[in-house]
Amino acid sequence: MTIDRLGESTILVTLMRDDMRRYDLDFEASADAAETRQGLTRLMYRVGEECGLNHRDKSYLVEALPGKESCLLIISVRSGKPRKRYRIKRETTVECCVFQRCDDFLDWLSRPESAALGYSLYALSGCYYLLPTYPLNPAESVLLNEYGAVTKKSPVAAARIREHGTFLREQPDRRVFHFRNASSAAM
Repeated sequence: MTIDRLGESTILVTLMRDDMRRYDLDFEASADAAETRQGLTRLMYRVGEECGLNHRDKSYLVEALPGKESCLLIISVRSGKPRKRYRIKRETTVECCVFQRCDDFLDWLSRPESAALGYSLYALSGCYYLLPTYPLNPAESVLLNEYGAVTKKSPVAAARIREHGTFLREQPDRRVFHFRNASSAAM
């Protein structure tokens, strides 16, 4: 773990995988928020000791940028209310299926299950990208994995595919959704 004080109000902390385990920091969607909050509090006390910060009447804004083997924390120190607020932003992803060849997509398209799925198809850099209209259910994901590779992309990567890719085809979604606890007043 390295702690760098960039100025009076900014601290940069680089945590490796072992440090994240030591402080119970896990920023995944399935992580326990209470454990992450406690680990973050212990880490802030350690950072305060290393940088010589007085925690009285200070508030902190901690931005976490998790990576595969490390995590970068940008800590902004502010004077003000001594109230602690924790906001853990979850990373949003978009499902995408990548077909290496056009034949793979056409083989999937010949399946009867493909008729219900809504999607947009783009060609980019010799590959074919299928962007579903709604999140895939597990059965659809398994079926698509037989012909292509279903991956999670960031919304920025999906927008880049839409912007720079060549639009090939779009199909409206024909799946039937059953909404839980739907009101019968409109029926």
